Amino acid sequence: MVYESLVPSLSVLVGYLFTYALYKGRLIRKTLHVNLWNFIIGIAFLVSGGGGFLLLIFMELGIILPSSPQLLYWHVELGITLVVVTLFHFHCYWKSALEMVFLKNRRPKNETKI
Repeated sequence: MVYESLVPSLSVLVGYLFTYALYKGRLIRKTLHVNLWNFIIGIAFLVSGGGGFLLLIFMELGIILPSSPQLLYWHVELGITLVVVTLFHFHCYWKSALEMVFLKNRRPKNETKI
């Protein structure tokens, strides 16, 4: 089975650059741009992760379905897309990701909200 890593990656790159250009051109808000890509990450994860989980269950039970090769194909294709979209997502959230990793600018535990 031949996997196409260029086709999903290129289509995701074009889509991301399009919405990013709309955001930078002030035609859409950053929240719309980020929420759209959050949605794409969620869908790609559900399909790729769900397909992988089903394949694992089928394999453990010794079930071979006629659709298993197609399910495996889409599991891999959407997994590749998920990696590419996640890299773009890190581009949007790199500042907050650094704050989470290095625990900067966090309130002390004993401080209460007013």
